[in-house]
Amino acid sequence: MLLMHEREGVDEYGLPLGVLGAHPNEFYSAIGRVVCVCAVLEAKVTSLRHTLERSGQGSFTNQPVGQQIIRVRDLSRRLPEPGPDRIGAFCDGAAAAFDRRNELVHSSFPAQPDGRLWGHRPARDKGTTDGSAQTVETTIEELRDFTSELAQLVRDFNAIHSLASRGDTGDI
Repeated sequence: MLLMHEREGVDEYGLPLGVLGAHPNEFYSAIGRVVCVCAVLEAKVTSLRHTLERSGQGSFTNQPVGQQIIRVRDLSRRLPEPGPDRIGAFCDGAAAAFDRRNELVHSSFPAQPDGRLWGHRPARDKGTTDGSAQTVETTIEELRDFTSELAQLVRDFNAIHSLASRGDTGDI
């Protein structure tokens, strides 16, 4: 039995089904979690930079997270071991997570008749002018696993941050 909003051609949030198609709510729930947990992770990366730079909380918040990660890596090299290695590994995980997040949230996911979660976005290579696109395919299970990976990075932050807090970064 169809709910009233489904009979009228809109989803339960009033979005016409022709805009995105009829995806399961699990898809939107999973993508929303990816976005929200990545926002927390981004704040953690910025906080790590603040600690390493010995700067106030409002500093550098306008810089893209990729630039923040590069600076965190550079600053961590001045710390005693295992600081640089552990912070570098954290940065590797965060960078990969943000790449995957961007791949997911900047793609258009038209509903597929077979239920696949398939998306596309314009090619990211600035030299590409032929209209080609990058594609992404995922599943609800993969999105759940990715959310768990993101949550682990956020949970790992305190141990990473303590390495940055203890270290002497010298004259920065």
